[in-house]
Amino acid sequence: MELKKLLDPFPVKEEARLVARSIAENPTYIKELWDICISNEKHSWRATWILDKVYDIAPDLVRLYLPQMIEIVPTLSNESKLRQYLKLISLEPLPSNISGDFINYCFDTLISSTSAIAIKVYAMQILYNFSLQEPDIQNELALVIEEQMINGSAGYCSRARRILKAINQ
Repeated sequence: MELKKLLDPFPVKEEARLVARSIAENPTYIKELWDICISNEKHSWRATWILDKVYDIAPDLVRLYLPQMIEIVPTLSNESKLRQYLKLISLEPLPSNISGDFINYCFDTLISSTSAIAIKVYAMQILYNFSLQEPDIQNELALVIEEQMINGSAGYCSRARRILKAINQ
């Protein structure tokens, strides 16, 4: 399977699922997919979308790359890649040795006026997940979330209410 050729032209949802299923069934391709994800190739963001689909089928294959995702997220400028990586990170427990830089990045993203809603929502979820390990940040997180709800979208406010409810329990 030549993954690069499958990513151009852009695969439709069903094609993406088929590629993801093929990778899940033949895990030797996950490394090639990851290499495309982290490359600077024009359509490498498409590979991150496929990586998300692989996670849906075989999460263990993708979990191996979470530490690397955490490391590269603060350096990304491609919003599509950033959204996919933050989504994947938000679905998993954070490693106990998570970097303070990554947590600060998530807070900065959450309060940024230029961050996309989905990126803010995933950053918020990651910070909540982190607060389960470090309850001392829950008050600060709650304050930031409440402040951001004033101008937040429906999707942001929905996730914010769920997280605030969980913090207050």
